[in-house]
Amino acid sequence: MPATDPARARAALAAMSRRADGTAYLSGWTARDLRALAAGLELRGVAGLRKADLVDRIVDRTIGFRLDSTAIRRR
Repeated sequence: MPATDPARARAALAAMSRRADGTAYLSGWTARDLRALAAGLELRGVAGLRKADLVDRIVDRTIGFRLDSTAIRRR
């Protein structure tokens, strides 16, 4: 059973360095829990999204944002 505590999830996602790891971590979550996590991350417009799209948005906001920022700094 996945940990659905938003603070714990943010910490787990922050420790990941690959989008695929984040996707695998969140894939066992319910859509309801994903929406709660998205709200904690201040993501807007997620109410009507499918579960897979929620996972993608959360991964993009956490791991993807960090990877993109690192890539930009390395240029």
